This record gives sequence, structure tokens and C-alpha cells, in this order.
Amino acid sequence: MYKVIFLNFILTFFISFLSFLINKYFAIYLGIENLGLMKLFTQLLAYLNVVEIGLLTASAYALYKPLSEKNSTQISIVINTIASLYNKIFLFVLIVGLLLNPIIPFFIKDKIVKKSIYLYWSLYVISSALNYSFIKYSILFTADQKFKFVRLVQGGSKIFCQVLQIFVIIKLQSFFIFILFLILDNIIQCIFYKIHYKKYYSYIVKTKIKDKSITKNLKNLFWYKIAGLVVFNTDLILISKFISLEVVGIYASYQMIVQMVITVVNIVLNVLKPKVGKFIAENNKKEVLKYYKKLDILFLLISLIFSYTTYNLINKFIILWLGEKYILPDLTVFLIIVNLFFQSFRRIIDIFKEGSGFFEDIYTPILEAIINFISSIILVQYMGLNGVIIGTIASNILITCLLKPILVFKRCFDKGIKDYIKIYGNYLILIIISLLSCNYILSFIPLKEVISWFDWVINGVIVGSVSLIIMVTIFLSNKDFRDNLKYLKR
Repeated sequence: MYKVIFLNFILTFFISFLSFLINKYFAIYLGIENLGLMKLFTQLLAYLNVVEIGLLTASAYALYKPLSEKNSTQISIVINTIASLYNKIFLFVLIVGLLLNPIIPFFIKDKIVKKSIYLYWSLYVISSALNYSFIKYSILFTADQKFKFVRLVQGGSKIFCQVLQIFVIIKLQSFFIFILFLILDNIIQCIFYKIHYKKYYSYIVKTKIKDKSITKNLKNLFWYKIAGLVVFNTDLILISKFISLEVVGIYASYQMIVQMVITVVNIVLNVLKPKVGKFIAENNKKEVLKYYKKLDILFLLISLIFSYTTYNLINKFIILWLGEKYILPDLTVFLIIVNLFFQSFRRIIDIFKEGSGFFEDIYTPILEAIINFISSIILVQYMGLNGVIIGTIASNILITCLLKPILVFKRCFDKGIKDYIKIYGNYLILIIISLLSCNYILSFIPLKEVISWFDWVINGVIVGSVSLIIMVTIFLSNKDFRDNLKYLKR
């Protein structure tokens, strides 16, 4: 597992590094408004892709048990069910996406829209639709504990196309050709997946029998998909509609840094996900709870360290990367980091929830979406960008930190609200003491004035090291965390 995590980290590092270069050169050579347009298209496509309605999650859950038991008949049924559904999704996304061209200007405050955006949008739709033509392979390989191969294909193809995109931005300054390489990325992945599938999965045969459990879970997962869209894919749309494309470009640059941090956390989580699913399938709820508590406290620490360090370094990074004119106010940055913490920490509860097949609480995502959307659309009128971010924070606190864990404790662990309060109450104390202690200690440590990347790295090492030492020391008061250290020592 450690080799896979290391490989994933290396690929993620290079992809993130190239993404930052793309973002920088895009703003320089194609303009901050075109950068905002690119980010807007990405969020709009997320809504178009709602038709996927959680099929990936339901499919992975349906594959864990038959793959563990080497039940080739059931595996064939699941794969054929997935293939049939994704073929329909491919056609839907392609056709409906192209038909949406006339309404694209509605999402842009500046009503003077260039005709070229219709072409750009169409190419983005084609790229998005192509992804559904081969996604069944990555689902199968990942559920079969072959995440290393999947990541190699995804990462290698992405890096290759990113290098070509940088060349296009600098030398040709063409948004059109830039998008063509997004399509090439999908084609390359499809070719490699098909070769691997034919070589190692010849036992999977075509069948007309369908796995009804997948479509049954889809009805519930649809609402989770909607909630995820509203919570994580409305910010840029609201900013574009009520503020400007320029602010979209600036805010999206901060989000790139946030996403990089989340991606680093997800390196471990993505490797753990199929293993958690397998563990749940083979153990009772008491053992599953123990496993959850160990992982939960570990990722609380990781999320806290990354969030605190990012808060102290993000503005200096933006200055060195893009320039001082792209800096956001301190309060806005603080709110962005609060959201970063929730986004990274919430994934553990989601992984155990999905691995346990708990998809019935459809009112949870509905509430999350309603709280987020209504509060964001009201607050943006009075608080601008801060209002949009606060809307997301509100839904995260009420649903992600309160309602969802309580329901998971009851359904997946057979534990009540008292157990939740005991565990998460202790977490809250750890968070408060950790943050206060880090601020106090760092107030006595002079940091370098950042005028170069070397200065930024030195400050990053200091802040990261101090927060790591202090927070680990404080977290040692938690038994589950001490058990984790004993396990790692063995």
C-alpha cells in the first residue's frame, strides 16, 4: 500500500505543479477573464454530469463482494449493468450539453459574449462525455485493488497532455487547441484501459441479466450527487452571475491551491477506499467502528495541519505565483481555509458510509443542498464573495459535522448520539487547543520576509514542522491516536 501511496503522491505532485503553470500562463497569455471562463465551464459541466447520479459509488459497492469471492458470474452481471448505464449517460451528456449552447451567456454578468465561447463549450462537452465511454474499466480495476495501474494511466496521460497544453498556451495562445488536448487525454486513457481489460478480464462475458441492486441504490445516490453539486459546484457560477469573471479567475486560483491540498489528502483516501469496503464486507460492526475511529482521528490531524499551514502560506504563494493584484482579503482567505478543513475531513465519514451501503438517508443531501444554495444566494447580495463561501460553511457544519455522522453511527456502527458527542466533542477540544498552541508558539518564531520561492519554502518548513510537533503532542491524549502510533511502530 505504501508504494501505491508514494506513486500517487509523485504523480499528484507533477500534475499539480503543471496545473499551476497552466493557470499562471493562461492568465498571462490568454487573460484572467478567459481563465474565469474555463473555470466556469468546469462547474457548469458538473451540473450536466448530474445524470451520473452516483453510479460510480453504487457500482464500486456492488463489485467489492463478488471480486473478493472471485464470483465471475456476478462480476459479469455488474460490469454489463454498468456498461449499459454509462452508454446511455454518454449520449445524454453529449446531446443535452450541445443543446445548452444558447443559454451559456446567462451565467456571465458581462452580456457582451464572444461567439467563440459556443465552440469552446461544445468541445468541453465532448471531452466530458468521452469520459463515460471507458469509466467502467477504472471502476472495475480500482474495486479489484489495482489502483496503482489506474493511477499510472490517469496520471501519465494527464501529465503528457498538460505539457502539450503549456506549449500551446505560450507559443500558440490558442484556447481552442488547449481544449483539444483535454479530449486527447480521454482517448489515451481509454486505449490503455481496453488493452488491460482484454488481457486480464477475459472471464467477464456479455449477459443480458442486470444487477437490480445498482439501480435501486441510484435512486438514493441521486440526491447525494445533487447535494455534492450544490455544495462544491455553485460558487463560481454565483460569482460569475453576480460579481464578475475576473473575480471567478482570482477565486479559482485560490481554489486550485485548496484543491491541491485536498488531492494530497485524497492520495491516501483513494487507496484506502477499496480496502475499507473490503474490511466492512468481512468484519462485524464493532470491528468496523474501531477501524473508523483510528482512521478518523488520523485524518482529523492531517486535515488540521494542512489547513493551518495553508492559511499561513497561501497569500505569499499567490504573490509569488501570480502577483499582488490577485490577493484576496484576510477574512475571505480565512473562510476559504475553513472550507478546506471541512472538505478534507468529511471524506472519511463518506467512505465508511458508502462502504457500508448506507444510501437511504436521501433527506440529508437534500437539506445540505437547500441550506447551501439559499444561504449563498442571499448572502452574496450583501457580502459578495464572502457570502458565497459562508453558505458552504453553514451546510458543512449542520450536515457534515452534525447530522451525517450521527446517522452513520446509528446505521453503520449501532451507536447512538452519546457516542458521537463523546468522540466529536473530544475532537473539538483537540482542535481548539491545537490552534491556540500553534498560534502562541509561532508568535515567538520570526518568519522570513518572503521575496523568493526559497523564502516561502523555508517558512513552509517552519510552520509545518511546528504545527506537526505541537498537534501530534496534543493528539497523544487521544487513545485511538496512540493506538495508531503503536500500529505504525509495529
